Amino acid sequence: KTRIHMNVTIAANLVNVYLNAGFIYGRSGIIEFFDIFVDGAFRWASLGWAWLPFPAWGVKGAATATMLASVWLMLHYTIYLFAPEIRKRFRTLFLRFDLTMLKRQMWLAAPQAAQEFLAMGGFVIFFKIVGKIGTAELASTEVIFSIMSASFMPAAGVGQAGATLVGKFLGEQRPDKAETSIFESIRWSLMIMDTMGIVFLLVPHWILPIFTNDPAVIAAGIIGLRVLALAQFADAVGITAWFSLTGAGNTIYPAVVEIIVVWGVFLPMSYITGVLFGWGSWGAWLSFGVYIFLFAGLMTRKILQNDWKTIIV
Repeated sequence: KTRIHMNVTIAANLVNVYLNAGFIYGRSGIIEFFDIFVDGAFRWASLGWAWLPFPAWGVKGAATATMLASVWLMLHYTIYLFAPEIRKRFRTLFLRFDLTMLKRQMWLAAPQAAQEFLAMGGFVIFFKIVGKIGTAELASTEVIFSIMSASFMPAAGVGQAGATLVGKFLGEQRPDKAETSIFESIRWSLMIMDTMGIVFLLVPHWILPIFTNDPAVIAAGIIGLRVLALAQFADAVGITAWFSLTGAGNTIYPAVVEIIVVWGVFLPMSYITGVLFGWGSWGAWLSFGVYIFLFAGLMTRKILQNDWKTIIV
């Protein structure tokens, strides 16, 4: 039921944007904020804030808005969870725990939880390393990661759909169909991300000014965006293969691989090349590219070994 995820995500992001605008700028600045879009065509969106003398909270407002949007996300999912169709089919109000199933779920989920925690922690350290290179480089990294989501999120959707089919076909004892699903998912992910990669490579100077008008940030961002463009096809393979392996029930291998690659290769290489060798943005983003290619290669190797076809979940 991927449509539910889409609906909730779109709604939560709209709530997040609207609350951010109000809480950051307050009543005095909200009209000016919405006036910048399409020559004031969205000025009506400020009316929800105009009836209160609401102060501008700045950064605190951004944090508050995102927290409230997260609460909305939880409530929206809960509404779907207890909707009649899902409640009856999946017995979501049935309070008795199946301990055997719960243990199995925890066994599958624990590696992914560790992977997310340690990988995201690694990217926090990466931002720290880039900050040592320079303020403009740090700002450009934040912008590039925002742009990057525009290419990998559609591919992640394809990967998630492929993972669902892999689990389905393996459950039906049809590993050949599961394998076909993997390669079809990779093909579609490549088409999406390679198209975006061509845009990133050819016209980064058109994309970055959408996010910043600082020449130093744009100059640093062009380097990162072009390196990212060259890594797009590897990222497409890595993302899709990761989803496929987890869909098959192999959550340990991808977790171990990413943790080792991030902490054993990516971060040390970023610091050595970007800071110690003085390569600056080139060193940091070259290290990021190595991480993408290495992770994709190891995921592909595991897919080609075919041992995931025999996993029993």
